[in-house]
Amino acid sequence: MTTARRLFFIVILIASAGRADWRNVAPGVDYQEYREETYDIHVTRINVASDQVRVVVSRESEKGLKVSDYAKKVSAVAAINGDYFDDHFNPVGLTIGPCGPWTNTKDMKREVVLQIANQRGVLRKRTEIDDPADDVDAAISGWPKIVNECKALGPKQLPGSDAFTRSPHPRTALGISKDGTLLYFVVADGRRTGVPGLTLAELAEFMTEELNVCSAMNLDGGGSTAMWVADKIVNRPSDGVERPVGDHLAVVLRRDYTGCEPRSQTTSPATQR
Repeated sequence: MTTARRLFFIVILIASAGRADWRNVAPGVDYQEYREETYDIHVTRINVASDQVRVVVSRESEKGLKVSDYAKKVSAVAAINGDYFDDHFNPVGLTIGPCGPWTNTKDMKREVVLQIANQRGVLRKRTEIDDPADDVDAAISGWPKIVNECKALGPKQLPGSDAFTRSPHPRTALGISKDGTLLYFVVADGRRTGVPGLTLAELAEFMTEELNVCSAMNLDGGGSTAMWVADKIVNRPSDGVERPVGDHLAVVLRRDYTGCEPRSQTTSPATQR
């Protein structure tokens, strides 16, 4: 990280420490925007241990939806885009939704997997998982891991090309607290005048220093980056409009969770609370 950007993070940390701008949007779910001169970062914090909410991954039949369309369909409190995907919107990594594991994923072994089970979240390498569906409520993949054992990985530790890893881009990421009870959806805008985005190392440092996460992984970014909160997309997708994406991750009120059966009628989550 450059000296100028490191100084900026010091400024943002001091400013945020004094303001505590978390906005509660549902039981166990809070949202905050961290906006400064060259950064625009949106964060949703979910208490996975709350018995009033449930973290869900999209069904295979919902692939190719925009984040907003998926969010409306499942009455999501908050939602983000998920893993990288192919030309047919099949994610490249393991995906488990309410109907079980998706069938057409490449299940790449390099990927990192978020598993939600027993009201806790955990990140595991795909190679460490023997039975993907064993006692797991939901799972979604990404690459690479950017925070490990409560430490942000630096530019030289992170895999990938300079163009991908060490250049600023819009980013989507997931972070988990040390005890696994707090899950963070993180979206950093980019590719607009004055807001270039973040490198992976900058994203990792923000998540450890500001959110105190102990593990985190990067998801699909660029034009796919989108976050829905309450009843709208809160960030500014870099294409100017949302892209259809492969899979999605959301938090819903437990009363709105329908399991494997899709919701028969789309209703705005704002009207249900």
